[in-house]
Amino acid sequence: MLISTQIRLQTGPTFVGDGDSDKYLMERLQARPSQQLGNEFVASCMEYITPLSPRLVLDLLEKEGWKVVQTSTLVKIAAGTFLVGSTGLYLAQKSVQRRVRNLPHYSEGLRIVGEHNQAREALGPPIQVGSVDLADRRHNYVGKTTSKLRIPVTGTVACGFMDVMAVRDDETSPFVTAKIRLVLDEDAVSIYDTGKWKEVDPAHV
Repeated sequence: MLISTQIRLQTGPTFVGDGDSDKYLMERLQARPSQQLGNEFVASCMEYITPLSPRLVLDLLEKEGWKVVQTSTLVKIAAGTFLVGSTGLYLAQKSVQRRVRNLPHYSEGLRIVGEHNQAREALGPPIQVGSVDLADRRHNYVGKTTSKLRIPVTGTVACGFMDVMAVRDDETSPFVTAKIRLVLDEDAVSIYDTGKWKEVDPAHV
């Protein structure tokens, strides 16, 4: 069992399990299932997130009889298979990136920005698009009825991010872009807004 947080010294939430984890243990850790970006393509990649801090999680696990092993020990154990494992991880990342780019609101967001004169002038054409950070679960996720993508964009004048927010009626319906926000330096400007987007906690989507 591997426990991780999103940023160093974070008080919570804490990632404590996946789709194969013991549901009763997850309940005792106050963890709830969460579907993050890419998980709709791989059913077994569901994650469990608890609002508890890592220290509280470790205390609870110790009471359950679990033993804490340092990450360095795990690295030594896995050293023999690291090369194969890292290659598989790279291929998986590339596959998810392709699927992300096939999402309807990804391409729709790029089209809207490309047709927005002020956005083009602020960035400076030609505009290049980078890969989304799959580890950034706050800004990149796909839920049942909401999705958010933070797409890196770089132009000849400035660089930053394009936040694309989308909604859908249910899991069988395609996502429709609801809001686009251009983030340059410390400024964030909304360049497209249908009024249908409501800010949500990614852990609860």
